[in-house]
Amino acid sequence: MIWIKSSLFILTIVTVKFIFKFINDYGDRRMDNMKELLDFTDYLRIYSCQMHMSYEEIYLKYNFSNENIRMVCNKLMDEIENKKNKGKYIVYIEELLHTPDNFNKKFIDILDYYGSTYSDVLDAKLKFTIREMEYSMKDYERQHIDKKNLNNRISLLLGCLAAVILI
Repeated sequence: MIWIKSSLFILTIVTVKFIFKFINDYGDRRMDNMKELLDFTDYLRIYSCQMHMSYEEIYLKYNFSNENIRMVCNKLMDEIENKKNKGKYIVYIEELLHTPDNFNKKFIDILDYYGSTYSDVLDAKLKFTIREMEYSMKDYERQHIDKKNLNNRISLLLGCLAAVILI
């Protein structure tokens, strides 16, 4: 009988811990999306400014590890050509990647100047955009780590509480 209660106690704690792990994984996926978008922006800067390649060539050459990032960058190509509504594009990024709004706004700034400036100016603007995106990502990362640590502590306490109540 004691083995059954001990097993249920431990199983309840582990179950609650896994629930909070899935909550933390959501933030980790957001971080991964931001990192890849940042990597693509840096890749864009290098190949467009130093190698003088077009956006389409860069898009085709880049090795995307996430299909959602590929879709966002493909849509960016259309937005650069058509100069449509930035508001709709920022909503599209938010719905697809779930990245923070200030990070998305920094990325969308590329629409304002890409294709209309020279290599040196474009290089400087893309470097500035990358720095701003990194700052936004690091700010989110600090908040995410704090939330993650809090969730880990809460999950252990809630798991123990749930196990005690059930047993």
